Amino acid sequence: MSSSFERGSRISHSHIINDEEVKEYLSNCKIPVSVEEVELNESLKHDINYPDENSIEYIVTVDGEDTTIPVKKTFPSSLITFFQFGSLLIRSQDLDEMERKPFVSPSDIGKLKKIKREKFVLPTKNVSLDKSVDFKTSVRNSIQAFYSKSHSGSSSVLKTIYWFIFEKYRKEPKKSYPLSKCPHCGTKDIELEKDKMSSINFSWECTHPKCKKEILITDIFRLFEKVDNDTGAEGIVTYLKNATETFLMIHTIKSLLEIEDALVDRFLFVKDGPLSFGGETANMHKPMQSLISFLNEKNRINMVGVENSGPFVDHAKEIKDLLNPGQVYLLNNDYIYTYIQMRDSSAKQYGSTSYYSGKFFYKTNDERIYVLTIPVEDHKKYYNVPELTDLPNIHEILMNVDKLKCDIYENALIPVAVANKLISLSNHPSTDILERFAKNSIQS
Repeated sequence: MSSSFERGSRISHSHIINDEEVKEYLSNCKIPVSVEEVELNESLKHDINYPDENSIEYIVTVDGEDTTIPVKKTFPSSLITFFQFGSLLIRSQDLDEMERKPFVSPSDIGKLKKIKREKFVLPTKNVSLDKSVDFKTSVRNSIQAFYSKSHSGSSSVLKTIYWFIFEKYRKEPKKSYPLSKCPHCGTKDIELEKDKMSSINFSWECTHPKCKKEILITDIFRLFEKVDNDTGAEGIVTYLKNATETFLMIHTIKSLLEIEDALVDRFLFVKDGPLSFGGETANMHKPMQSLISFLNEKNRINMVGVENSGPFVDHAKEIKDLLNPGQVYLLNNDYIYTYIQMRDSSAKQYGSTSYYSGKFFYKTNDERIYVLTIPVEDHKKYYNVPELTDLPNIHEILMNVDKLKCDIYENALIPVAVANKLISLSNHPSTDILERFAKNSIQS
């Protein structure tokens, strides 16, 4: 027998169903069309022809993993986040040899597992590194300390950030970089002058006469804007992970250029996720676009972002049969806003404040479907009227993408899948171990 409360709950539904304002609101809502109604623009379809020779000798991927651990569950709770980043280098020759073999031996797989790991711990809520500073400053100092470590050589990643934002790779570097605001006093539009940076700490002094506190070079990520002394720093974890993955790749590019200018041409950089910067770090897409343009002047920058989840991946699976094997479909604003994101196509360019790449679908010869991004010179032009020539060296990049296929998960690529497995912190035993380790190591 149902209670009068249950009958009342059912009656409550009728108030919503019969409400005229609710009906009007729902009538104005739009949802993506079904796959039967999707029409592909034939001019955006292109056949991919692999080159006879492969000039890419090495594949590099950087993947990050994070897990947030409660080190004190009772009120007031405390959280820390463990990060692990893995840099994986694969020789194209090793892949060719494996492809020719009837079976893959453990020693073959071993060649793919030479990974360099970088560990990082971030105070995420109610954890202090130094009682003389507030939580926000503890977070900023932790990020700066991690980037001060050497990676892929003797140089720190802080030096790479300095090289990157001031465009030290050019004959005439930039003299300053604009920071949104001081992380201490909030003074807006601060110019970080190259010649006034402390080369020891990679920092500046705030220009406001009543502040004069230290601004760190990693503050250019603007992550401090999402950190609160009371609510913590959980909101920056994803953006910090993505930015770090990208900067570890930039660090490798810088190292290659310092060894030999043309060496970067022989590498393919594979990123898990689209080639973009998200959230507060989105401002990094502009200096990244400048670096890409510089590299394309004399070299080829072979870089590809691989998406394995999200609305674009879901849509690609739906329309897979509308493409022939060995075809790409270039995505423009009209297509994205008509079939994937419900938005007026006359609105702002897709990804204009975060992407430095062009997005497209690729159906391989064995009928796998990928959502990929490759750096583009002119973002606005690509998403208005994309052409295959906007994606430099796409034929050779996709030839290598095809070689990297594996079946660890759907439409996976070897370096991303292997790196992800080797640095994973997400399985249950690992989480329990890290939680015990953190609690035993932190002093209350």
